[in-house]
Amino acid sequence: MQLKENQPQLVLADANVSSKNSLNVNDLGFTQADLQSDLSQKDLDTREDMLKIHQILGVVTEVPLLTEFVVGIATANNVANGSTNTTLVSDLGWATLALYATTASFEIFAPKPKNKKRSGNTGIHEALSWIHLPLMVLIPLTGDMLNDRIANNQPLGNLPVVHGVMATALLLSYSTSLLVITF
Repeated sequence: MQLKENQPQLVLADANVSSKNSLNVNDLGFTQADLQSDLSQKDLDTREDMLKIHQILGVVTEVPLLTEFVVGIATANNVANGSTNTTLVSDLGWATLALYATTASFEIFAPKPKNKKRSGNTGIHEALSWIHLPLMVLIPLTGDMLNDRIANNQPLGNLPVVHGVMATALLLSYSTSLLVITF
């Protein structure tokens, strides 16, 4: 295909190329530094591999998280009817936490380019992690407090409600985080 003589051309190879009919990277809001990665090819390959594992484990982690949520509701109903057995939900919670930590570590320790801000779905995914990460720490702590109170026949107070609200917020924020990056 032949371009007409006065038709604009897009030139990305050199930010200093200028012509009255061509666009350069500066015209598009990029600098030469934006076009160069500070990561080596080995680092980029490692990052890609680690983020693929992060994605796979993220989907895998959703299964025990959702299961734990459902088992937690059933356990809460059983405790309300006099049961003191919280072993299943407790063990499932610790297993979910371990899987979550493993999943997160693949993103945390992946090589990262400097000065790159996340945007779009990746930015939403990262923002949601600031909700589900603290909840993933707080929920097992409140769960242990509940288990101690249940085992010692102490009053539970509002702790089950707080635990349930946090668990719901965790499930929603984690699932949304998964959905925005997967689809």
